[in-house]
Amino acid sequence: MSFSDATTFVPASTAGVADSFESPVSFKLLYFPIHSNGATSREILSYGQAQWTNLIPKDWDREKTRTPFHVLPVLYIATSLGKELILSEAGVIEQYLSKQWGLLGDNEYEEHLIKVFHSSSASLQNSHASSAVWVAPETRAAGVAAFREGALRTWMESHEKHLMANGNMVTTWAISLADIKTANVIDHLGLQPGGQQLIHLIMRSPALRKVHATVAQSPRIAAWRASQEYLLLSKGTRAFFADPTGMTIKSRV
Repeated sequence: MSFSDATTFVPASTAGVADSFESPVSFKLLYFPIHSNGATSREILSYGQAQWTNLIPKDWDREKTRTPFHVLPVLYIATSLGKELILSEAGVIEQYLSKQWGLLGDNEYEEHLIKVFHSSSASLQNSHASSAVWVAPETRAAGVAAFREGALRTWMESHEKHLMANGNMVTTWAISLADIKTANVIDHLGLQPGGQQLIHLIMRSPALRKVHATVAQSPRIAAWRASQEYLLLSKGTRAFFADPTGMTIKSRV
């Protein structure tokens, strides 16, 4: 399935679409055939039982000029007015979708607290990418070790402390965006070469282990993860990160 030209955000005036933007009809999510920065949005769409299509670029080098910033993911939102609206940047898309299905808490403080933990877990994934993925092959082992003993341990210790103080979840009432993002980042690390060592370390933390299990056991997310489409994305993720500099996907993954 092809995707619309989103070279620029439209329309110039938002007055006529603001209400329908808050009550969308369906979605198309454009991202590479791997999990990475598309994983959380896909799981939120599945959690919300949204009508959505998972779009994969066919010729990214040619198609990227049809996206706002030449990076993915991009979310196409069909509204009740028959207009298609565009969002880009993974964090923004994830927060927008989370608001649709009550994954941002019960008040403004909870919302911002969830966004804090969401941002922290996203930063951990970025830290891993800069130290252990987009590096020369001969320096990768040292980068993984530095990540494990530095950024990962700091993230684990700080998140575990806050989670243990708050009933083992970011908030006490239900799954949130932060929980889904945290579980996705843990899974992302596990799909990397040598990732099982990182998973083994993370699973020593009871609260993080509980967050990971709670998200995995959510019925709608579990159904998505059991699908053939999800399993193919897992296979593609392993293949890509086995040799990322030798593959053709060259954006924010």
